[in-house]
Amino acid sequence: MKKKYMEYCSALVLIAFGAWGWYETSSWNVPVSSGRLAPTTYPRILFTAILFFGGVILVRTLVKTLLQKQASGELEQLVDIHLLHVAGTVVLFVLYILALRAFGFLLPTPIFLFLSMLLFGERKWPRMVLISVAGTLVLYLFFVRLLHVHF
Repeated sequence: MKKKYMEYCSALVLIAFGAWGWYETSSWNVPVSSGRLAPTTYPRILFTAILFFGGVILVRTLVKTLLQKQASGELEQLVDIHLLHVAGTVVLFVLYILALRAFGFLLPTPIFLFLSMLLFGERKWPRMVLISVAGTLVLYLFFVRLLHVHF
């Protein structure tokens, strides 16, 4: 597929996925308990963000196409590196999902965060370890204490 169509395709896939998520959560028949968030609240926030960012990518790509800027060799090299990072992130994410099923949340999450930072060029090891562990703890406390999600 040509590079100029990849952004259109990724934007349309994100928009379709966000719309599908909204459709799926609308069919959930779950009663809302008083004082707590509905089970559809968090997924809908995520699907709304996916829809929004898919729209941003689509609009940005349309504007870029309309302005007809010619890409230099350096820009194409940056796009290639970006695509490599995206592919690496997708592979890491799939492995993370598989590890979540096998080991739970607390072990794979800091490893995933650490490897993601490594993939995107961070090389300060103490900072990477601190962010990975602290990020995992913050996410755990957010879901368990604030949203009352039990594993």
